[in-house]
Amino acid sequence: MTAPVSNWDLRRIPAAHPYIRSLMRSRPAHAGDGFAFHHPQMERGRRAKIFAPFDALDGFSDRIRTRDTALTAGMEKRGR
Repeated sequence: MTAPVSNWDLRRIPAAHPYIRSLMRSRPAHAGDGFAFHHPQMERGRRAKIFAPFDALDGFSDRIRTRDTALTAGMEKRGR
């Protein structure tokens, strides 16, 4: 049996894993080729905006906050 290989995210991957060569490769570099020309690297601020959390249900978080405030006020009235 072969020893497991440590991956970039510190998971242990068995050396006999069928995709070990693909997993251990670094990310592709597109410097000066046609792909880089048509798909320039996105600036960090715009990229972060894509993955920022969003309110999937409009007004849902506001309703929860209102309900939470009402429940808290009722508990304070009852001395809990």
